[in-house]
Amino acid sequence: MTQASEQRALGNILIRQGVISAETLEPLYGIVRDKGAALVDLIVQGQSASETDVARALAKECALPFVAQVDVETVDSQVAGRLPIGYARAHRLLLVQETDDTVDLICADPLDTAALDDVRAMFGKSARVSVSTAQVVADAINRVYERLETGSELQSDEASVEDEELDILESNDDAPIIRWVNGLFFRAVRERASDIHIEPEEKEVTVRYRIDGQLYVAHRASRQFMASVVARVKIMAGLNIAEKRLPQDGRISLKIAGRSIDVRVSTIPTSREHERIVMRLLHKTTVLLELSELGFAERDYHLMHYLVTRPNGIILVTGPTGSGKTTTLYACLNRINRPNINILTAEDPVEYEIGGIHQVAVQPKIGLTFASALRAFLRQDPDVIMVGEIRDRETAEIAIHASMTGHLVLSTIHTNDAAGAITRLVEMDIEPFLVRSTVIGILAQRLVRVLCSECKQAYEATPFELQQLGIDSERTRWRDERKLSPRYQVHDTVYHPVGWHGPGMPTFYRARGCEHCDNKGFVGRIGIYELMIADEAVGALVMRNADAQTVSRAARLQGMDSLRDDGARKVLEGRTTVDEVVAATQEDVVVDE
Repeated sequence: MTQASEQRALGNILIRQGVISAETLEPLYGIVRDKGAALVDLIVQGQSASETDVARALAKECALPFVAQVDVETVDSQVAGRLPIGYARAHRLLLVQETDDTVDLICADPLDTAALDDVRAMFGKSARVSVSTAQVVADAINRVYERLETGSELQSDEASVEDEELDILESNDDAPIIRWVNGLFFRAVRERASDIHIEPEEKEVTVRYRIDGQLYVAHRASRQFMASVVARVKIMAGLNIAEKRLPQDGRISLKIAGRSIDVRVSTIPTSREHERIVMRLLHKTTVLLELSELGFAERDYHLMHYLVTRPNGIILVTGPTGSGKTTTLYACLNRINRPNINILTAEDPVEYEIGGIHQVAVQPKIGLTFASALRAFLRQDPDVIMVGEIRDRETAEIAIHASMTGHLVLSTIHTNDAAGAITRLVEMDIEPFLVRSTVIGILAQRLVRVLCSECKQAYEATPFELQQLGIDSERTRWRDERKLSPRYQVHDTVYHPVGWHGPGMPTFYRARGCEHCDNKGFVGRIGIYELMIADEAVGALVMRNADAQTVSRAARLQGMDSLRDDGARKVLEGRTTVDEVVAATQEDVVVDE
């Protein structure tokens, strides 16, 4: 039903109830059509009828009780607070009480059946509805939610771990849907899931968890519960429950077992009638890591520390979506986050708020892009700038300008390897001499799963596996004695290449599965890295506009390990498997040496 037809239906009700005549209504329909005004507002403003007359007429038409005033002292604010205040105001309804079988509410528009259905779905109970005027309902909403915000009825953030677990897991709430959704969140956190997928199928609802980059079926439920589950998640995320035709995005903040969890919610309509929901779980404790916790080899760790403490220059991190780039950037910022350093970030979105760092969420719809945020940052006296991604020439040019005027800039760029970032900037029409003079380091990375230490199974490597990883026991002497150029020799160690010293084949490990790892064979993920330093050899090639393979070869001569080299090192250390490394580095170019 369109808005115009809804207003016509409302007008017919008011005519039937004797509130207003058809002749008085007819010109008002034109204003509703042309200006989008609400019919009730026009009636009240024109003094054709009072707001109370309209509310009484709607109550009588729907055979519902009319309430002249709301005694907010009798409202259970915990029940009312289950609806986001924005949703309550938009639909002009207030939850009042909950009993074993029903939920009581007061609304100004009993014809808003979609909102009433949402409340029924949320609680899993029938609704007893009373009607009041829009003004009375709005005033009651303000007073009840104000009491929630300022009073002691809100649960303290300092609640004990036991209280938090009881809240989310063992709630005495009678609504099975609420308990079921709460259970999804708890089990996802317990099993270290990064994403929850709630998917409508032909005859059931399937829930899948993404754990260490892999999707696993976690739960199934009858399809009849899908609408209720979607409504519950949407309400938690502050989304429009009535809108089922368009994608929506929202956020949920949870505290489970003492851990703060930020949940990004995305819904899309599907051909199977119901919407599909994906929720990304962001754990502050797993994102805010130290550089030493990321799994760098000795050379790369010392170099990353050197790079992030430089006063100026551009550091780029590259890799596909989900390869841990944001975690690496946060670790870099964490290393240099001090009161005497002004750090500004532009992110899409801001995943975590970090104390001491001033973060801005870009909003392209209103013109707040990475480029415009960077331009504004330069007027904020920064020392360090982090920009979520360099996507275009404008952003790249401003980042280069910031670097040349004495700022350290950290960002990401989408390429397969470190050398590809150089050619990508040149393809953006950035002059090679500007790239050469500003970019100081490029880090390519991937994530591989870590073998469970309790059940990993040792075996003797095969020649084919060694070939896959590029491991050679007879590596040439120059590879074994390579050093960094003097400018970047930050450590006295000679960085040896990946290899082993026989006799016999090296020992590798494979996944097995046990109770400790929930029979998955893996626990967590670790990064594999390719860190290219823009030294003299690389810089000379950049100035000559050399291709990525030539640049990569020169960087490896100066000591850089490729992604597959670093992965091979972690296989030899027994931390991951050959299959994990090969799958993660399929695009890695093997350079002839």
